[in-house]
Amino acid sequence: MQRRHKQIQPTDLKIRAIGAIVREFRELAGHSQERLSGECGFDRTYISRVERGIINPTVGRLWQIADALKTPLSQLAKRMELWIADQARAPSRRGETKGT
Repeated sequence: MQRRHKQIQPTDLKIRAIGAIVREFRELAGHSQERLSGECGFDRTYISRVERGIINPTVGRLWQIADALKTPLSQLAKRMELWIADQARAPSRRGETKGT
């Protein structure tokens, strides 16, 4: 049996924002990763890697994703900026204790 390699978690907040917002809009549209990737002409694993922040898509590819989700690219970008601002405001989970 093959042992699975531990996934490297992205640390770049902007790349994480792209993935989180693509997933959010995909789920709101009721699309699976497979359906979205098919409409974009990508492999399903590409969408999965974008959502996990493993890869950083080009603007052209983000535009294809936005078109497939019938959402303006500007709306995706605005939501990414808000997501980053929310993350910056959120208290760190490390060192936090209950009641503080």
